[in-house]
Amino acid sequence: MFNGFNRQATEFLAGIRANNNKPWFEAHKEIYQSEVYRPLCELAQELFEPYSGISDMMFKSGRIYKDPFLSPEIRYRDTMWIYVRHEAYWWNKTPALFFEISPDGAAAGFRIQKPDARVLEQLRNNISDEKDELLKLYREIKSDKRFTVVTEQYKRRKEGAQPFNEELFNIRGISIHSIITDGRTLYSKGLKKKVAEIFEAVFPIEEYFNELVKNDFINKAKKEISDTNPFEQQMTKAPDVDFMW
Repeated sequence: MFNGFNRQATEFLAGIRANNNKPWFEAHKEIYQSEVYRPLCELAQELFEPYSGISDMMFKSGRIYKDPFLSPEIRYRDTMWIYVRHEAYWWNKTPALFFEISPDGAAAGFRIQKPDARVLEQLRNNISDEKDELLKLYREIKSDKRFTVVTEQYKRRKEGAQPFNEELFNIRGISIHSIITDGRTLYSKGLKKKVAEIFEAVFPIEEYFNELVKNDFINKAKKEISDTNPFEQQMTKAPDVDFMW
């Protein structure tokens, strides 16, 4: 059961940020395991529970060790994370609910970092309709003072933007999140409730983007099968009239 993080967790992460080396980590490894990694895993399991009945939904809690996305001089992470998402091969191309804790506090929300160009093209087609569901969801989130919206934009503006959709029309990636720095929340069992409420608020947007990604994946797979299936390419068209052999 998740009983909250304590100050040792963020102090450890601050320490690894300042001392990113094996001797320091090994000397403080027990703190990492008991005060950072174990409660992170407990929180991940409990945050996932409301989504466990959804097809192909999964969760993952990160580990501190180096991965290929870190700079060569970095051995350990100073930010620990949780993802709740639909299973996918390319994680940075698909949407996710996320929680992160670092020396600076915590953040939770939704993000999709590097969606394929075809997904963004379909997004632009959808939001050209002023009644599109995402536009409604986006306006509601923007009016919610809990959330910060951060977007990566194309350098060259896409043609076709209208006043009602211009904030979303040119995005290459987007994060909608809430920052948690209040120690009374961060270092308490109440953190789970706070993050669960954030997940619930942004989940419809995550599902909207997931539908775009899923449809793109299906269409791409169909095309690849069609392009590489010689049997299908060589099939003779059926006659238009009845006849006897």
